[in-house]
Amino acid sequence: MNYKYTACNRAGQHFQGNIAAGSRQEAARQIRQQGLWVTNLIAAEEKSASTRKNLQDLISFVGGGFTTGQQALFFRQLAVLTEAGIPLHEALRNLAAASRENSCTKVLNKLHQAVMQGNSLSAALGKYPQIFSAQVVHLVQAGENGGTLDTVLIRLADYLEQTTIAREKLKSVLLYPLILACSAVGALVFMTLVILPAFAAMLENLQVELPLPTRILLSTAAFLRDYGDMTLVIVILGLLVILALRKSTKVKLYYERCQLALPLLGSLRLHTDWMLALSTLASLLEQGIALPLALEMAGKSLDNSYLAQQLGQVRQKIQQGSSLRAALEECPSFPAILQEMLAAGEQSGKLETMLTKGADYCKVMMENESARLQALAEPAAIFLVGGLVFFFVLSVIMPLLNTMDALTM
Repeated sequence: MNYKYTACNRAGQHFQGNIAAGSRQEAARQIRQQGLWVTNLIAAEEKSASTRKNLQDLISFVGGGFTTGQQALFFRQLAVLTEAGIPLHEALRNLAAASRENSCTKVLNKLHQAVMQGNSLSAALGKYPQIFSAQVVHLVQAGENGGTLDTVLIRLADYLEQTTIAREKLKSVLLYPLILACSAVGALVFMTLVILPAFAAMLENLQVELPLPTRILLSTAAFLRDYGDMTLVIVILGLLVILALRKSTKVKLYYERCQLALPLLGSLRLHTDWMLALSTLASLLEQGIALPLALEMAGKSLDNSYLAQQLGQVRQKIQQGSSLRAALEECPSFPAILQEMLAAGEQSGKLETMLTKGADYCKVMMENESARLQALAEPAAIFLVGGLVFFFVLSVIMPLLNTMDALTM
C-alpha cells in the first residue's frame, strides 16, 4: 500500500513524499530510519476519499443544500424564536445546534458568525446569493428597517411554503406526461432514422406520392442530417444572445411585463408579488414609517422589475401630493378590486388594515390560480403528447396504406 507522508529533520526542514509499506507502522518505521520525524501519514486511498468528501461538502454548500422548503421552515422557526424575545444571534445558534449535520447546518453557522460580527440578518443573507434570492434579502431588510422582522419572516415563510407546495404538485402532475413525451420522442427518432427511409425508398420505386406527415418528417431528418451541426451552433448562439439581452434593463422590463400577460401564469405571478408587497407595506406603516418610504422599501421586495417600477411611480406621485387612490388608478398592473379596498382604507384612516386584507385576498387568489394551473397542466400536457403521437402514427400508417394500395393495383 502507498502512503503519503510529511516529515521533518533535526534542522526543522520539511519533506513530503510517497512510500510503499505493508502497514502504517511499517511506513512510519521506514521514515524514521531516514532520520526524519513523521508529522503526517495517510494512505493514498484515504487521502483521495478525504479530498472527495471535502469537494462534495464544498459543492453541497455552494449549491445551497438549502431547498425552498427548508428555507420556509428556517424562517418560520426564526420568527417564533425572535417573537418570543430571544436575541437574533442566540436564535440562529439554537437553530444551528438543533439541525442535523448537513449543509443546512453549515449555512446556519455561517449566518450566526456573520451576525455575531455585527452584520444585520439581511446583510448576512445577502452574502449567499446562491442560496437566498434578492427578493428574500429585501423582504428581511424591510422587516428590520420597520421593526417587524418576526411578522415579515412569517409572511416570507408562508410564501416559500406555498411556492414549494405548488412546485412539487406541478412536478407530480407532469411526471406521467413527461414519461410519455420521452417515449414519443424516442419513437420519433427511431421511425425517422430507421423505418421511414426504407418505406420512402420502396414507395418511390412504386411511384406513389408520400403523405404530407411523412414528407415533413423525412424533410426534417434530411435537414438535421445535412445542417445539424450548423443548427446546433445557431441555437446555442441564439440562447447566448437572449441571455445577454436579458441583462439589459429595457429588455428585462419588457420580458417581465410580458410574463404578466400570460394566461394563468401571469395572474399567479401578479397576485404573488402583490401579496408580498402589500403585507410588507402594512407592517411598515404599522411601525409609523411614512408612506413614501414604506413604498420604496416594499418595492424592493418585488421580484418583478416591471411591478417595482410601477410601485416606484406610485411613490413619486404621492410625494408630489397625489392621493394613494389617484396614484394607483394610473398603475395598470394593480388589480381594480385592490384599488377600491385601499381607497376605502385611506378614507377611513384604516389603510394598514385594508393593506392586510388586500394581502390576504392576493394570497387566496394565488392559491386558486396555483390549483387551477395544476389541474390544467396534466390534461394539456397529455393532449400535446397525444397529438405528437398521433402525428407519428400517421407518418407510418399512411405510407403503409399507400403501399398496400399500390401493390393491389
